[in-house]
Amino acid sequence: MGKERKNPINIFKNLLIKKAGILDFDGMFALIPQFASQYNYDFIEKKHTEKVGPTGNYIESNWYMERKVTYYIKFIIEVEFLVRDMNTVIVELPDGAKKKRNQGRVEVVFNARMQKNYLKNFSEKKGEFSDFLRAVYEKYLAKARLKNYEDKLEDEARDFLDDLKEKLD
Repeated sequence: MGKERKNPINIFKNLLIKKAGILDFDGMFALIPQFASQYNYDFIEKKHTEKVGPTGNYIESNWYMERKVTYYIKFIIEVEFLVRDMNTVIVELPDGAKKKRNQGRVEVVFNARMQKNYLKNFSEKKGEFSDFLRAVYEKYLAKARLKNYEDKLEDEARDFLDDLKEKLD
């Protein structure tokens, strides 16, 4: 069997991005609402922890975004930020201006997946007739459409990742 048995379909699973050095912390966190607004995702910060340590601030923040694309498909993006040893520094930009930035270590874990049958219109229990209909629908009737939605989610996720990497550079 093909992808009709996979649910959800992972586009990015536990993609890890690491950076140590100067970063735009505020810009990095501002990406979530900007991206969500641009692509019509609902979002929530599921967890936020901040601690001050001897070497700098420790911040952990987990975000969940989802968009119901059709009656059958939902896009889900999860982003986990882990920032360690963060301190504020003043950097000089190429034009000579000085700006506050942050210095530290950041790890970002990124997940993007496409949830099919999220309204449970079809059963997902093997052996049930409704599950057979779902498999036929996904394999023969909606195969090209589902692939297009996978590609669309991948494009959106790559847009987010490109913006994120820009803030980390």
